[in-house]
Amino acid sequence: MKLRFLIFLTVSTVFAFLLAKHDVTHVGIETSRYSTVESVLERGTFAIDDSFFTTPDKCERNGHFYGDKPPLVTFGAIAWGRVLKCFGVRYLDGNYFRAVYLTGVLTFILSCFTGWFFYLGLRRRPRMPENYRIAMSVLSVASTLVLSYAVTLNNHTLCAAVLMGLVLLLERCEETGLTRLRAFMAGVLTGLILNLEFVSGGVLGIAVFVFVLTSVSPRRIENALMYAAGAGLLILLEAGMNMLSYGSPLPLYLFTHKPSFTEKNYLSYAFNILFGFEGFFLYMPALLFAGFACASECMRRDRVFVYMMASTLAAVFLFVVGTSDYGGWCYGYRFLIPFAPVLLYYIAIWFGRPRPRLKRWKVFRLALLWGVVFAAVGVMNPWNAGYEGSSTPKNALPNHFKNGFLANAFVFCWQTSPRSALTQLFIDRVYGREYAMLYLLMELNNRNDHAGLQRVMEELRAMEEAAAEQENTTGNAPE
Repeated sequence: MKLRFLIFLTVSTVFAFLLAKHDVTHVGIETSRYSTVESVLERGTFAIDDSFFTTPDKCERNGHFYGDKPPLVTFGAIAWGRVLKCFGVRYLDGNYFRAVYLTGVLTFILSCFTGWFFYLGLRRRPRMPENYRIAMSVLSVASTLVLSYAVTLNNHTLCAAVLMGLVLLLERCEETGLTRLRAFMAGVLTGLILNLEFVSGGVLGIAVFVFVLTSVSPRRIENALMYAAGAGLLILLEAGMNMLSYGSPLPLYLFTHKPSFTEKNYLSYAFNILFGFEGFFLYMPALLFAGFACASECMRRDRVFVYMMASTLAAVFLFVVGTSDYGGWCYGYRFLIPFAPVLLYYIAIWFGRPRPRLKRWKVFRLALLWGVVFAAVGVMNPWNAGYEGSSTPKNALPNHFKNGFLANAFVFCWQTSPRSALTQLFIDRVYGREYAMLYLLMELNNRNDHAGLQRVMEELRAMEEAAAEQENTTGNAPE
């Protein structure tokens, strides 16, 4: 196991250095955190008034602005930034690229622990080929949006790793018994998830509490109290970080992000976040095979499986009811990312049983390949400009760019071969020339790609000159 872990860590580190981003997009999810990190490290304050990272995701308190994101990831980035500062890597004006890059490297490596926990879980399953375990563990990252988002500072992929760790702990509780220490650790992990994702953490916190309370143990009440103590400790940690940041235990996120109940068609919204243009299952169709696992009597006898599936369904319901922006400027429906490896984990168990059904296995492999392609395209920019539902004005440009996969593919084609047939197909057939060129300006500006912006401006000038020349030619033609 030590050799396998060393190989895992080496491979994860290599890909982290290859894929991590050197710069920050203009999307508030990134800039809100980095503005706080830069302000603390360079000016000693959590107020972001003077940060060179401008962000729309902020909240005003006592005459100052503060980033409104849950604080745990930000505090972790601050601690990592202090380590980097000891080696001369600082967030100073235009010299911050190395700090951003190394922060992305750390985020990627930590996110890859999703795959390691995945592998440890499959190792406990008998009669499963080792090559199959390794392949599925790699795909738990490479075939899901965990790969797409792990290249930047974010909370979703870190939450996915913690959630897989929670699954392992609960399985151990079922196998060898629930002790007070394990109940406490389960509370710590659910509290950690709550610090990373409010909705997912709230759902899992309740579900795991019921799991502990209904476990076969003579000390159920004591275990439940230990669980509550572990979760409460992490809730107090978040309150303490909020107090340290801006003097209030309440998260600023509660003031800047309100549930949306009336600004959407529920059926249309649910379809589009699950199957439509930002569809969770459109980007990761292999996860649809979770339905076969749910239909299996053997799988339903696994209490951890039942509680995880119930938590996933509850989270989906709450996100359908309470959100309306499709996750904002992002690639796919990002809020459900932590549940993707868990679904794939149980699908891997279902397919890994003896005598798999070969026809379904072939379709499953194609679905996994689809996921790999979509995840790889997401690596180009998981925070891409696009449609935000009720947040987007009716006549705004993002209304025409709803699918993150197509948008990223279009920008990639333009950057690599602007005159190719595929690029022209995007421009002339998919989006229309005017919208396509304007979107390139928006998205390349979002990515801080100044060379790309210059190329687009030159193309626009050439288009104007060609149009003017054609107009002059038409105007001078004899009747």
